Formats: sequence, structure tokens, C-alpha cells
Amino acid sequence: MSGGRAGRAAVGLRGLLGDGALGGLVGATGMIGVAGAMVTTSVSLFLSDKVGATPLMIGLFFAGRAVMEIASDLVVGAMSDRIGNRRSLLALCSLLSAVGALCYSAFRDYYLLFAAAAVFFGIGSACFSQLFAYTREFADNRAMDATFFNSALRSVTSLAWIVGPPLGFLLIDVRGFGTLFLTASALYLAAGALCLWRLPNLRVEQGGAAAGSPYRGIGRRSALLMTAVVLLLAVNSIYQIDIALFVTKDLHFAAGFTGVLLGVASALEIPVMMYLGSRAERFGKWRLVLVGACCAVLFFAALPNVHSAWLLVLLQLPNAVWTSIVLSIPVTILQDAMADRVGAASALYSSSFKAGILLGGATAGTVTQWAGFTDVFWACALLSAAAALLLALGRGLGHQRSAGQRGRADVQPATAAAAHPGVADAAEPAG
Repeated sequence: MSGGRAGRAAVGLRGLLGDGALGGLVGATGMIGVAGAMVTTSVSLFLSDKVGATPLMIGLFFAGRAVMEIASDLVVGAMSDRIGNRRSLLALCSLLSAVGALCYSAFRDYYLLFAAAAVFFGIGSACFSQLFAYTREFADNRAMDATFFNSALRSVTSLAWIVGPPLGFLLIDVRGFGTLFLTASALYLAAGALCLWRLPNLRVEQGGAAAGSPYRGIGRRSALLMTAVVLLLAVNSIYQIDIALFVTKDLHFAAGFTGVLLGVASALEIPVMMYLGSRAERFGKWRLVLVGACCAVLFFAALPNVHSAWLLVLLQLPNAVWTSIVLSIPVTILQDAMADRVGAASALYSSSFKAGILLGGATAGTVTQWAGFTDVFWACALLSAAAALLLALGRGLGHQRSAGQRGRADVQPATAAAAHPGVADAAEPAG
């Protein structure tokens, strides 16, 4: 069994190195990642300095865009399984994001910018979930290990987030916000062109995709997994908002040390993500996500007790482990559970991802006001522990189902399984 998995991983590595179409997918992923990182990290400063928005207006701006993004992900995810041409959807979403960046470059009115963000970036952000779905279908089409391949592409996004923010702020310092947003628009357009002209059109037949709701029959295990993802992304969002204040206000380190911590964590994520992606089938995907949640508990429980720079740097290892797992493995679990609706499964993960960021952003200020910049991490540890408990329950349900299936002498015919494609959990391994 392990030999077969190793063989698939080897095939996956050869595919990564030798498939010509892969250059287009890696290039599009990288360009979308860099453009998104440049825009996301600079918009709050842009709204404050150039538009004169208040902190409340900035918060409402991000909240409105996030709500639109979640709705867009779910709608486009359902459409993509019916249309079957994800390449065109990726190109369209990239084009809409390019138009949104152009609007940022041209407008200085808050309400016009709010509308542009909600419409163009709100819909265009669906390229995030569609990249997950296309990556899965590309891996299946090339007989590569899907988890490893997804982790490899996610590492490209992690690299984009190392490059994008400093490049964006350099452009702001040298040429201003207009040049930044024009550059982001050009990257989105280039990514759309690569999607159209370099990516193969993988028309995957989705059995049963046309009948009923694409989100029907989401089982208890999938629901537990998505709730855990929301909680873990919420604490990650709180951490990203609070870490600079914790470092400078409570520990009295230089502001630049925050960049060191974030850079070390991002750099560690890439090899960790690649390694765990290649070993996910052997370790068990559910087990890995549970381990990731436990690492998050350890990380956040340790942070309030750490007061030296080198210990903070050392803590970035468990931080990188848990974030690399949560950013790559759960989407593969959902895609396995909803194999006939890969687009819908990817949209569910992406929506859970963004809902967690929205929840974290909305609650960070309140929790920090009550607990302070240091003790807020205890709240993060409790939320991470709640996520770990949900994952343990989900993994336990899988073991119970596996034991029950082994105990039954009769075997359902394939037609019975095909008649109930909505029972998503049936396809999930106990892992």
C-alpha cells in the first residue's frame, strides 16, 4: 500500500517537473497571489491616507467585501460544476479583479470604491476557490497525488505572500498607490491570459451535478471540518491583526521585528506544506488536521509566556506547521467527500476560510479591548482547542463508520451509492 502511495508521489513529482501546461498554472497562481497580497495589505492604508476613511468605515469596507466574496464563492462554485469549463471562469474572475484594481487606481470616493470592491473583487475573488478545484482536476487528469499537488500549488501562494507585500509597499514609496494598483491590475490580466491560452480545458464529467442543490447532503463530518476551519482561520486573523501591537506595545521590540516573525513563518510554511502534502495519505488527512489544531493550541498558549526574541522566532515552527496544514489539507478532504462536485467542495472550503477571516477581523478589536494585546492569545488558544475537539469528533465518526462497514457482510451495489451522491461523508476515509 505504501509502495503504491510512494509511486503516486513520484508520478506527481515527475508531473510537476515535466508537464508543459503546469507552467501556466504555476504562473497564474503566482501572479494572482502576488497581486492579491499587494492589494490586500495596502488597502487599509490607501483608504486612510488617500480617501480619508475612518477606522469604522475601513472595517465596514472589508466586511462588505468579505460577505460578497463568500456569496460569490458559493454561486460560482455551483456554476462551475455545471459548466465544466473552469479555465474560462478563472480567466473571467482574473479579469474582474483587474477591473477592480483599476477602479482603486482611478477612484478616491469611498462609496464608489466600496461598490467596486463588492462587485469586481467580490466576484473576482472566486478565482481562489476555482484554483483549488482546477488544481484537483489537473492532478487527477495527470494521475498525480492530489494532496501533494495541492500543497505544492499552495506553497506558490505562500511564496507570493512573501514577495507581494514588500513589493507593494516599495511601489507605494517610490511611485504611489496608483502605480501599485496598476501593477496589480496588469498581474491579474496576465494571469487571465495564462488561464485562457496555457491551461488545458479539463472537462470533467460531474455525475449528478445537474440535479438538485450542489450543496445537498453535506454530512456531519464535513460540517465539523468546516466549522473547525472557520475557528482556526479566525484565530489566525486575530494573530495577524494583533502580533504587531503585541511585539511593539507589550514586548517593546522594534516594529521591524514583526516582519521578521511573519517572514520566518511564511518561509517555513513552504517546505512544511510540501513535506506534509507528500505524506498526507500515509499519515491520514484527518489526523494531520487534528495535529495542526493541537499545534495551534500549543502556539497560542505559549505566546503569552514568551518574552525573548529568539523564543518568538522558535515558536514560528509550530505556527508554520498548523497554518500550512489548515491552508492545504482540509480542501482535499472536502473534495474527496464531494468527488462529483469538486467546484462546490472547493467553494465550501474557500467560504469557510473567508468566514473565519471575517469573524477574526470582526472580533479582534473587541477581544483585545477586553483582554489586552498579550492575553488575547489565551482566547485564541481556547478557540483552537474547540476546533481540535470538533476535529476529534469528526475523526471519531469516521472510525465508527469504518468499523460498521467492516462488520456488515452485505455490500451495497454501486448503483445504490450512485443513487445518493449527496451523502458526502460516505466517501471520506477515517484518517
